[in-house]
Amino acid sequence: MRERPRSSCARRDRGDSAGRDRGAATALSYVLTLGITALLISGLLIAAGGTVEQQREETTREALEVVGQQLTSRLMAADRLVAANATDVVVRGSFPDSVAGSTYSVAVRSGSPPTVVLNATRTDVDASLSGGDIVVVYAGGRLEVRSA
Repeated sequence: MRERPRSSCARRDRGDSAGRDRGAATALSYVLTLGITALLISGLLIAAGGTVEQQREETTREALEVVGQQLTSRLMAADRLVAANATDVVVRGSFPDSVAGSTYSVAVRSGSPPTVVLNATRTDVDASLSGGDIVVVYAGGRLEVRSA
């Protein structure tokens, strides 16, 4: 059997169809590449955001520990003066208004032993005062922490 020659029209149709398929594949490949890239970048941003937040919390915790140690040393100095029978005791201290971009509160809770509590968020804590200038005063037979 003899093969029939193909017409030039048939060849053009097949060529145009293949060209359209290649064009669709290129567009689909481009869209898929953009989608995958967007997912990867958003994943990286989410992971980085969590790391930044964790670092901020650690920095805040460390800064509050430093402020707490400084305040405690002033309280201990005032307590030593009272134990030495001093009648008028005033110990002043200046502390930052905020740590790591967050305001904080200071609370001194009586007990055995007394506890100094610092919180980076606003809470309903009795005997608390904001950061800033603080004065430890011996009044009425007991030490008090006040805002200056």
